[in-house]
Amino acid sequence: MEYFIGSVVTLAAIIGLNLLARLFDRSNEEVVGPSQSYIYNIVGPYMLTNEELTEPKPTQSSKYADKLFVRVVIVEGKAYWIQDSVFYVADYKNDQVDKESAKEVDTMSMDKVQLNKIMLVVEKLREGAYDDSWNAGES
Repeated sequence: MEYFIGSVVTLAAIIGLNLLARLFDRSNEEVVGPSQSYIYNIVGPYMLTNEELTEPKPTQSSKYADKLFVRVVIVEGKAYWIQDSVFYVADYKNDQVDKESAKEVDTMSMDKVQLNKIMLVVEKLREGAYDDSWNAGES
């Protein structure tokens, strides 16, 4: 009889604790994880921007290549280039630049049409990828 009373008390205690556990159980509630914007707000200050990703870092070899090579634009049989902050023009014959005919461009005596043409040439010389010497140049 002692064992029977102990078993009934134990069974009653288990049933009571089970009812209390179900009463305070919150596992049925839906748990929402962190959102994409929350994660971005935390990680955002440490991420690189597009400018930092696309801007090439100057290296020793790229600086050397910039000093060694000169960009040349050929328009209407004339070759234009900028060297030592001076704008030059020379004749372009037989797929070569005639260096003997090279002279500085005098922009002060040009009319508006010529000046617009020269401005386009200068823009083309100033733009361009740092890697023009080793790929097809497609952007």
